[in-house]
Amino acid sequence: MARALIVGNEVILQLSAGEKFWGFHGSPRAPLSDVVKVERIDNFWKYSGWRGIRAPGTGIPGTVGLGTWRKLGAKTFCAVYKKEPGFKVTLKNNEFESWLFSAPEIPSDLEEFLKSS
Repeated sequence: MARALIVGNEVILQLSAGEKFWGFHGSPRAPLSDVVKVERIDNFWKYSGWRGIRAPGTGIPGTVGLGTWRKLGAKTFCAVYKKEPGFKVTLKNNEFESWLFSAPEIPSDLEEFLKSS
């Protein structure tokens, strides 16, 4: 399962080897200064902000979404599973407009960074 980590002045969405393989992408990273907002999402399959065409990646509706979702002028990286809750990290000046990933909780150091900015 993907997890967000702060390493130095970057936030990294650390993916497992399987997620990298099936998502056709390495672990995305962004400078902390590019993080605009982090939101909790209870059910990605009902979340209206997740739109576009999967290219490249792996997707089985209601089960797994791994990889890049593209829509006109924007890309989202996804690592979401079943009906597990997770987070949306909104970014600026980055390859991806946002990251969507399943996780039980956001790391405390990222939460503290967001509170202080």
